[in-house]
Amino acid sequence: MITCGGRDAGKSIFEVDFDHQSESARDGFRERHGLLVHGGGEHVVQRIAHTDAARRELERSIRTADVLVRRLGVIGYPPELSRVVGYRPDGRAPFLVATRRGRPLSTAADRLPLPPGELWTVADGVLAVLRHLGDLRLVHRDIRPENLWWDGNAVQLADFGHAVDEGEPRGGPAGADPWRSPEQAMGQGRADCRDDVYAAGAVLFHLATGEEATSAAEMRDRVRWLDSSLRTLLDGVFTDEARHRVTGYTLQLRRDTQAGRSATPGPGPHRAPRVAELEQQARHHFRELRARQRAFTEQLSRTPYDATTRHPAPHSARPPARSRRQTVIGSVVLAVTLLGLLIVVLALV
Repeated sequence: MITCGGRDAGKSIFEVDFDHQSESARDGFRERHGLLVHGGGEHVVQRIAHTDAARRELERSIRTADVLVRRLGVIGYPPELSRVVGYRPDGRAPFLVATRRGRPLSTAADRLPLPPGELWTVADGVLAVLRHLGDLRLVHRDIRPENLWWDGNAVQLADFGHAVDEGEPRGGPAGADPWRSPEQAMGQGRADCRDDVYAAGAVLFHLATGEEATSAAEMRDRVRWLDSSLRTLLDGVFTDEARHRVTGYTLQLRRDTQAGRSATPGPGPHRAPRVAELEQQARHHFRELRARQRAFTEQLSRTPYDATTRHPAPHSARPPARSRRQTVIGSVVLAVTLLGLLIVVLALV
């Protein structure tokens, strides 16, 4: 039996049938896996914090869990996001209990690269995760194979201990190499949902090739050698800055186009988009256009521009009109002088 705090109640009591042979330690936590009794046999994990850093991560996970439930509701909570069912943030051994589906993708390391069919099913699940995070305007900041759980049918994102709202200051480095984006490694500026797009792209590259991601510049070159479908999907993901990166919505649109399906999921082959989805799509398009506009403006400020040719003006431009006029006058004067000298010489002869 586990007694813990609930979001709306002082205490809640539920029973978990733990598998004691599955206990493990990771990132300052001791983890115990089990099944939630009287909850349909749902797979859960209890994460017990043992270090100060783990306690801070636990507190942030609990705050994020409350935000997710308020925004999504219990009934509308998507299965692609892990759900905290209980927690106890105080005491000598603070903990939380959260749902899990399947096993982490990191356990598939000995099977990489994944077969194409399984790879694209996993990719669809990862893109669904990005879509939910974008709708919530939430930046997870720690997307990696250890936090992406896979049950053979769907992907679930777990461990929201580093998550922040989009637009909040990054406040220092976050995430883990080689998955995190360059801006997360620097820890400057404000969090952007496209931070997670970079990490998700690094995970998909790893699953497709069995190789880990490297620097952004090297990744842009390595992506060119992938098969056409994966190359098209990951184009524009490994940029040096989030503002120049494609959004999760763009990746979803590319994948839907490749698969020949409607851009909005739902029962049946096609479903009319809801108003909220249309608003989200318009917002994503607007953000991409603004980012392109800013990048274009910055480029113009750095490079001379010829409006007539729509190309940067060459450094060896034609001389100005005044210089050409002076050259013509000088040539005429020289010709008249030479002609006068020739007449004088002929007269003397």
